[in-house]
Amino acid sequence: MLPSHLNGHSPLARRRPRLSAASPPAAAGESPAAGAGATSAADSLEEHDRIYFQSYSHIGIHEAMIKDRVRTDAYHSAIMHHKKFIEGKVVLDVGCGTGILSVFCARAGAKRVYAVEASEIATQACEIVKANNLSDQVVVIHGRVEDVDLEEKVDVIISEWMGYMLLYESMLPSVLFARDKWLKPGGLILPSHATLFMAPITNPERYEGSVDFWCDVYGIDMSALVPLAKKFTSEEPSIETIGGENVISWPSVVKHINCYNFTVEEFKCITAKYKVSSMMLAPIHGFGFWFEVEFNGPQESCHNVPSNLNPLEIIQKKRKRSSEDMVLLSTAPEDEPTHWQQTILYFPDPIKVKQDQTVEGSVTVSQSKENPRFLNIHLECSTGGHTLVKDCAMR
Repeated sequence: MLPSHLNGHSPLARRRPRLSAASPPAAAGESPAAGAGATSAADSLEEHDRIYFQSYSHIGIHEAMIKDRVRTDAYHSAIMHHKKFIEGKVVLDVGCGTGILSVFCARAGAKRVYAVEASEIATQACEIVKANNLSDQVVVIHGRVEDVDLEEKVDVIISEWMGYMLLYESMLPSVLFARDKWLKPGGLILPSHATLFMAPITNPERYEGSVDFWCDVYGIDMSALVPLAKKFTSEEPSIETIGGENVISWPSVVKHINCYNFTVEEFKCITAKYKVSSMMLAPIHGFGFWFEVEFNGPQESCHNVPSNLNPLEIIQKKRKRSSEDMVLLSTAPEDEPTHWQQTILYFPDPIKVKQDQTVEGSVTVSQSKENPRFLNIHLECSTGGHTLVKDCAMR
């Protein structure tokens, strides 16, 4: 895998080698076309997808995901929770990877599982299915879900589509495509709902280690590097693990997604306003983003989380849901760490706030025109007479 960004946590290091925004070198035996700059948008998109799916052929990606017990146990628990619905039914696994979720579904009694995988790991998935004597139940299909042709409609769609900051990788549109084309009315989608949260965070140790460090290096004044360090620290989102103690306000909801009716058009650009109060006297070093997903049936309560809900009520509802007979996968700072960690947008300079001081603004998350797998993030923040506008890309 390529060198990572900021303490070993590249936005692209979640599951794969870093994807370059630049055009890849020509393959062996090929030469760049004279009109390379005029490559069509369709060809460009196809190339982005080729690089994206190629990255999922790396075994390390799948090892990291499967070893994340919070993630894998949640999916297994969700499948067993809906066992009665799955038994005797047809399942579509979108982006099956090694096929582990397909095997879970087959063992839960599914009549047939279509395991669709666009990367070369589909070859090993097929072998895994055979090794576990499930070839009569699980059909591995090598290709994009947008391109495959199934023999029948399905009763269940399952997919682990979530990326950093929930939306990164833009895999959800593929699940929505499968829903619209292949899912029977009243069918089950796992996960069914997802919520993206944000909150101001303080992280003096991280800031001191990356920025203030340069003020005194072995007794040498290297403060001339501080401006560069600030730029490097804040120019891209950082993927790292923070704790509940780093979060200085109740979280605000950026977006609640109901996978039964959410649309691809809605996915392209998401904007939300926030207004929170600091719970302590501390410097704000940036904003943290995390998500949670639920595994509900089509007839079950949607557990909608309105964006105007009192932040305290959000947490209370979450704690109540966690104690109910349902499955919740959370990547929140106060919960058990996952391979998704949290996504942090650092400021070049911290903003000091007092207890109960209002912090407000807006955030817009949109698909990049450069590469739809990437995200563009626009953040506006105002507090105590300070105003900050931040634009960054998650590549």
